[in-house]
Order: sequence, then structure tokens, then C-alpha cells
Amino acid sequence: MSTNQHSSSASSQGHSALPGLFSLRARAWAAWKRHRNERVLENLSYDTLKDIGFPSVDDAVHKTEQ
Repeated sequence: MSTNQHSSSASSQGHSALPGLFSLRARAWAAWKRHRNERVLENLSYDTLKDIGFPSVDDAVHKTEQ
């Protein structure tokens, strides 16, 4: 009977760590995707960035002068 109690407590401890592992995996996946997207954006030309809505450096300069 003590072996059943021990195995059930060990399995409950193992299952309690699973949500933490899943959230860690999800955060790591999101960080990797974010890094990959930033790398893609860095490699785009200035004209392409401007076309998709990124502000130009000149716009920021004019806003601070006004």
C-alpha cells in the first residue's frame, strides 16, 4: 500500500511541473519567432519599410523640431 501512495504522489509531482514546462516552451517559441521577425525586418530595404508603414527618420526629426 505504501508503494501505491508513493507512486501516486510522484506522478502528481510530475504533472504539476508540466504547466511550467509548457509555458517555458511557449515563451521560448514566441521569443524565437520575435527574433526571426526582427531579423527579417532588418534586412528589408528602406523603401519597403516605408511602404509598409514604418516611420522614416526624417519624420521623427520634423516632429521634434515643431
